Amino acid sequence: MSTSKRTVITIGMAILVTGSLFLYGCSSSPDEQQLKALQTLKDETAQLDKEIKEKEGKKGDLDKVIAEKNAKLKKCNDDQAVVKQRLAK
Repeated sequence: MSTSKRTVITIGMAILVTGSLFLYGCSSSPDEQQLKALQTLKDETAQLDKEIKEKEGKKGDLDKVIAEKNAKLKKCNDDQAVVKQRLAK
């Protein structure tokens, strides 16, 4: 699942739970179950944010490797073209 989809799902879940908390009771203070549910969502959101940052870091590293490989491939193709040109003479 892509990071943007995961973020949207997390936000949607948070909105859904928050909305259900408002519909569940109109008391002036949340009960213990509601506080636990909120804390669970906060913990899950923090964990997902941490995973997103880790994945973005790995993606950056992989992008660098890809750029290096592409540069090496371009050099090989250029060298091959020079060799073919010299052999044609």
